[in-house]
Amino acid sequence: MEIIGTPLNRVDARDKVTGLAKYTGDLVGPHMLVAKVLHSTFANGMVTSFDLSEAWKVPGVVDIVTCFDVPDIQFPTAGHPWSTDKKHQDIADRKLLNTRVRFYGDDIAAVIAETELAALEATRKIKVAYEEYQPLLTMEAAMQPGAGDIHEERPGNVVVRSTYEIGSFDEAIKEPGLIKIEGDYETPIVQHCHIEKAISFAYKEAGKIVIVSATQIPHIIRRICSQALGIGFGDFRIIKPYIGGGFGNRQDALTEPLNAFLTIRVGGRPVKLEYTREETFNCTRVRHAMKFHITSYLRADGSFAARSITAYSNQGAYASHAHALVANAVNGFRMMYPQGAIKSEAYTVYTNLPTAGAMRAYGIPQIGFALESHVDDIAVATGFDPIDLRARNMMKLGYVDPLTSITCHSSGLAECIEKGEAYLQYRRKRDAYAAQTGPVRKGVGMAIFCYKTGVYPISLETSACRMVLNQDGSLQLQMGATEIGQGADTVFAMMAAETLGMTMDKIHVMSKQDTDTTPYDTGAYASRQTYVSGMAVKKTAESLKSRILEFAAFMLKKEAWDLDIKNNQVVRKNMGTPLVSVAEVAVESCYSLT
Repeated sequence: MEIIGTPLNRVDARDKVTGLAKYTGDLVGPHMLVAKVLHSTFANGMVTSFDLSEAWKVPGVVDIVTCFDVPDIQFPTAGHPWSTDKKHQDIADRKLLNTRVRFYGDDIAAVIAETELAALEATRKIKVAYEEYQPLLTMEAAMQPGAGDIHEERPGNVVVRSTYEIGSFDEAIKEPGLIKIEGDYETPIVQHCHIEKAISFAYKEAGKIVIVSATQIPHIIRRICSQALGIGFGDFRIIKPYIGGGFGNRQDALTEPLNAFLTIRVGGRPVKLEYTREETFNCTRVRHAMKFHITSYLRADGSFAARSITAYSNQGAYASHAHALVANAVNGFRMMYPQGAIKSEAYTVYTNLPTAGAMRAYGIPQIGFALESHVDDIAVATGFDPIDLRARNMMKLGYVDPLTSITCHSSGLAECIEKGEAYLQYRRKRDAYAAQTGPVRKGVGMAIFCYKTGVYPISLETSACRMVLNQDGSLQLQMGATEIGQGADTVFAMMAAETLGMTMDKIHVMSKQDTDTTPYDTGAYASRQTYVSGMAVKKTAESLKSRILEFAAFMLKKEAWDLDIKNNQVVRKNMGTPLVSVAEVAVESCYSLT
């Protein structure tokens, strides 16, 4: 390959470092209305009434909306591909504004004003009466009998409980001579901390509600807005400009559905809804805090005979991505070391804490910490070499998961361990540090993990690409897949150039997604875009290349099968002799009368 594998500047680098790249906040007009959300000051309770009289007196206030004014529709917010199979649909448990408050910071009212100061002052003057309940701040408290239901649809506050078993765990542990090691492990809430805060603005144009938003999932946001407001898909248009980081937080509907409702309230006038940094931390999404109890039985040679895990995932106030995270975690427990009998039990639990959602690697960091800490505990307790223990039991190439049929086609685990051990001089340092004493010591460690691409077989992975050849031989590359700072646009441009036989300067990536014009793609998540969306790029480029060569063959009175494209030139295959430029083919195809 000539381009793939070559160090190149990112296609968006110049615009981003010079300030030319336009983010959502850069596109806000000078006379746009500003909305501010009033958040609950109780973690668990019920709004019983509002006193808006003082808020209405603030100059510049245009409208005040409370939880009693919004549609009585519960909707899902997670950025998963939708399914017509109900058991694969996300949980609909949230309204645009909530009368039943479930965490400190829940959305209960909103003010629309001419200025940000007016909106802020008015929200502060709203008086709220609550019926207060005991907050349930831990999973243990939420699961206690009689604790009270955070969502009446989920009695006992367990969102989902799931189990699996590979082989017979109870029979496997009867094997004589097994060594039993068990431990408890816990991971905390984490916030994504992307530089750009949660922001969108909405207005009406040509009979549609247009929402400009920093989102990873524009096509999914259109569907969620439709569900939240009870309005048709086609009545929404979502535009995604450049994004200042996502990391999974923007794989969720955040401000967009409420923003759409607010612009309707003011007759389609543009309304900006931007969270503060504090609101972004507390009122968007966080990583799931999880607790694990792991038990392992191993033989004298270090091979696993049986393992079990019990996992608890703190969902917070609303379902968002819900059980998918801890389910992925316990799947990783099974897949990472697929030896012996394996048993799992996993719970996702509602609490009165901020809502947990997607964040980088979707449950794998949590299980990675717990599982690898456990393997190290085994090594300490038994004296087994940590590398040998892992290498003996870890997933190998060709492994087929018995529950999902997902196959390990590549991992690089063995190669990474070998190179890492050599580079770090792991074993030499480990031996050298073994005899240390005192409060300050040096250490060396290693861990492994695996992460699969995409969400199949839970949902279908779909992506599309559009390429338009310009008369100068360059082309527009348009993707539904979103660039969120991870370099996707550069990867797509490289794939297109490599497949077509063109140079990178001829590929113009249209980074802004618009659901009215952009090909469909479910969005940026699950490390899927290079593999899934990249396949759409490859297939589209192959089709375009075939069309170019067919027309070039017509022009040159030659056979298309004997032609290729190299460095923007149509050449004789296997000879490389330039015959005509792609630009000349483009001009002839566009303007010729023949």
